[in-house]
Amino acid sequence: MAANAPVAEAGAAKPASAAHKPAGRTPAPQSNFAPWKDPAKQPIVRFENVTKRFGDFIAIKNCSLDIYEREFFALLGPSGCGKSTLLRMLAGFEKPTEGRIIVGGKDITDLAPYERTDVNMMFQSYALFPHMSVEKNIGFGLRQDGMAKADIDVRVAEAMALLELEKFAARKPHQLSGGQQQRVALARAIAKKPRIMLLDEPLGALDKRLRQQAQFELMRIQETTGTTFIIVTHDQEEAMTVASRIAVMNHGELVHIATPGDIYEFPQSRYVAQFIGDVNVFEGKVTSIADGSVEIDWPAGGSSFTAAAVGGLSTGQQVWLAMRPEKVRISLSKPTAPCNTIPGKVIDVGYLGSISHYHVRVASGQTVTALRANSAQTVEQNIKWDDDVWLEWPYDAGMVLDK
Repeated sequence: MAANAPVAEAGAAKPASAAHKPAGRTPAPQSNFAPWKDPAKQPIVRFENVTKRFGDFIAIKNCSLDIYEREFFALLGPSGCGKSTLLRMLAGFEKPTEGRIIVGGKDITDLAPYERTDVNMMFQSYALFPHMSVEKNIGFGLRQDGMAKADIDVRVAEAMALLELEKFAARKPHQLSGGQQQRVALARAIAKKPRIMLLDEPLGALDKRLRQQAQFELMRIQETTGTTFIIVTHDQEEAMTVASRIAVMNHGELVHIATPGDIYEFPQSRYVAQFIGDVNVFEGKVTSIADGSVEIDWPAGGSSFTAAAVGGLSTGQQVWLAMRPEKVRISLSKPTAPCNTIPGKVIDVGYLGSISHYHVRVASGQTVTALRANSAQTVEQNIKWDDDVWLEWPYDAGMVLDK
């Protein structure tokens, strides 16, 4: 991958280009919904060269980003990377130091939050009024807007039906579970029928099982209403589950914008590869490039690897081979494959029901992770702690990264 290739440009955020994908690998499957690929489509949200400073601290650095109508778009990154700041600027709670924010073709950079009628935000805390019933909480924003009572009743009933809250209409927030409170907060935001829904870590307060259920609930609601959803999260699994596209952020910058499948299978850097899911990384140098494949010397392990070639590589160049654990085969006997086989010793086994994790110490001292599906109904593992094993992967299973 060319080290100086642009990460994202306004109007051009899309999955990694063909030049960044190994010739021997098939791009991740995508749904038919991909407006970012259509040059005739105009984004509903556009950040143009947006920078945000808090004193001497730069929270957002020259961000340009397009988001399209009906997308479920995720801003993903570690704490402090700037994702919530980006969302708050779109909501109007923060103003850019530089640049413009455009919604529906209109510059809203200087508009107050209440003037941004196309945008509504659901907060992580839910911000429900404790003295109000579920029904009253959902209708609060509509009453503040001066809507007629009959129209409010219709909107509230629609929102409660969509979120399956009818039987809780008379309850107060303290009488609800965390998941139910989350649905009330979402119903209140949905009732205003915004074109754009902003979700700041909306599922962070839920336990894992509820969070997983809520992810699919959010997807159903977004598809039903046709609203553009923009979610901020630090949870990679959550972003991969719900989003049509993901923007990975780090230190106030957008480092990769693509579909979940392309970000996972074709990351543009080690940072993205390591932030999204588990990955094994081997550092080496290119020794040859021919016939769509590249040979990589791995001096730390006294071995070499073969991988599918990508554009922009040259002999002698330092690269990193990134390998997802599910693509690494583990066995007790030496494979017959002529390349990409290394011996090691099992130092840990994690049984997770559907799969088992194997941590294998190899000659370089590095620990390599392999996954294996538990297809048979047994808790007995034929590969155990301290076993001598072999690891193997196909030449086109890894990702060659140059940064």
